[in-house]
Amino acid sequence: MADCALELSFDERSATAVEDQWRALRFLGLPSQLDHRGMTNAPHLSLVVASAIPEDVVARAREFFAAALPIRLDVRGLIAFGAGSRVTLAHLSEPPRAVVDEVTALRQASPLVRHPVWTPHVTLGRRIPRDRLGEAMAAVDARGGEPAPDVLVADRLRWWDPATATIDVLAQA
Repeated sequence: MADCALELSFDERSATAVEDQWRALRFLGLPSQLDHRGMTNAPHLSLVVASAIPEDVVARAREFFAAALPIRLDVRGLIAFGAGSRVTLAHLSEPPRAVVDEVTALRQASPLVRHPVWTPHVTLGRRIPRDRLGEAMAAVDARGGEPAPDVLVADRLRWWDPATATIDVLAQA
């Protein structure tokens, strides 16, 4: 069974900037999130990913983010996850302190959370060959002559429920 998720998605400008980076990776023949064909594929920042998220956690997230959106996320650089021959390339993102505190509480209240430690990031490409990581980083750092974004603006809280194959917008700016 797939994991359900609470995610922040982005305003049009921010989503386009990330999608441009996905295209830059694909142009070089590198794995890109553009290759992900699932219905949930859109630039986003995962908050809680778990095999089940309690209804009261979802309600708490809706209430908090309804008041907090839009949220400015400072991009602090690129990060690579993975220990093998292939890595995930992502933007390391820094949310405001109040968001970090709330997400920490939401995750602590979700006993089946997939990763116990939250590393706020926006994925650009998965399974990138480690020996092409430098090339991938250069491509997303200056896609088509445009500088990489230094700020992303989240304007929606999404809920992905694989049991019903639905994506619901729970809160929006």
